[in-house]
Amino acid sequence: MPNHQEQELRSLLTEQDFGTTTWEYEILENRKMQVRSFVQIDNGVAVLSDLRKNTSYIYAGNFGQNIGISQNGLIIDSAFEDEIFNCIPADDLIERHVLELRYFHFQRANEIRERKNYNTICLIHFQLQNGNTIPVLHRSYYLESLPNGSIWLSLCTYTPYIETPTLTSGQIVNNKNGKVVQQKEYQLYDNLLLSPREKEVLTLLAKGHSSKQIADILNISTNTVYRHRQNILSALQVSNTAAAIQVGFRLNII
Repeated sequence: MPNHQEQELRSLLTEQDFGTTTWEYEILENRKMQVRSFVQIDNGVAVLSDLRKNTSYIYAGNFGQNIGISQNGLIIDSAFEDEIFNCIPADDLIERHVLELRYFHFQRANEIRERKNYNTICLIHFQLQNGNTIPVLHRSYYLESLPNGSIWLSLCTYTPYIETPTLTSGQIVNNKNGKVVQQKEYQLYDNLLLSPREKEVLTLLAKGHSSKQIADILNISTNTVYRHRQNILSALQVSNTAAAIQVGFRLNII
């Protein structure tokens, strides 16, 4: 089963305004062919997600056998690859969630023609069927967007890797010029996720205060605190306070 963070993030992606289109079939088939060819060379696992139809196409090289994914591929009725997420430790899923949240808002602010020039990259870990844990290089791409700006096709890749001190946290990379996007470029979007008051509420929650205590400290009603808490969960695309605090710390907004 998907964790709460991924359930909320998938809503952000799959509930965009997709409108109606009639030309997507040929583009989708071309992308599927490209991804199949990629895994034959890379030998890893790749997931092509159709966010409009909430469907994913999973392709695997030999590495897929280690996590129970056949080289024949899978088609699943979800835009998120739960079969893979179940192999990833909780801390790594939080790291991935924060990176994907940043990537979505960063890319939505980019012109459509520029989106192909950016991808995410992070080091996560997989629990294999034999019980071993190995490092895996994870990358995300937005391959196709609709004319109205909604992101339509996304690609996630997973390749066995080695631990390296040069990749200590997730990054957004410009794959046209090879430069890493500086944090200050997307921290602008981090800071806009919550209002100043919502940041105050989240900070107080992180310190262990109850809603009643927060209301007294900020001189507002308890109902207002509850409303702020719901807004925080929605903005950070999580479903509980503990996850909101984790994401808030990683976004450096508390």
